[in-house]
Amino acid sequence: MAENKKDYSYLDKLAVQPEKWNELDKNEFQVMTFKTCLLYGESQNKKMIPILFQMYDHLQSSTSSVERIKMLTALSAFIRKNKPKAIMGLFPFIQVEEEGDVIRTASQFFVNLSVISNKEFSSGARILIELVKDAPLDRKSAYILLGLLDINNEKIDKLISLLKSEIGNEVKSILHNNGVTL
Repeated sequence: MAENKKDYSYLDKLAVQPEKWNELDKNEFQVMTFKTCLLYGESQNKKMIPILFQMYDHLQSSTSSVERIKMLTALSAFIRKNKPKAIMGLFPFIQVEEEGDVIRTASQFFVNLSVISNKEFSSGARILIELVKDAPLDRKSAYILLGLLDINNEKIDKLISLLKSEIGNEVKSILHNNGVTL
């Protein structure tokens, strides 16, 4: 039986019109965000970042963290299967997201997909470690680190241990509350 796919091409024009986002239903907005994340991942056009981050911020206000993890999982699966070089499309789930569980999961997916994309295990981890180095006091860094530590790789763990003196007390506290001591 052929699957009926809805045509969401009309969302492409709305993606750059934030003033019209509230007119979309929840599903339409999620589809538009998914497509925009994927497009950014493929193109890595830096001019897209402000609108993509604004779109993701809007997504957070209209969805639960569980819904965003489902979206992240679907996006990761699509990237894995169809567009392995589009892993940067996961970045809003790491950089804009406010919920620690989503950031943690996105960090794991990012590193695992980097193996497929770059054929090198540590490339994704190194990118995320640079984010932590750029914001060592930001609580989001703790969740990136937790995601990296969840991978349970000796090389990644060694890179993380070098950050001990750089990260702030809030980050250390979050790590400690999750059973991690660097």
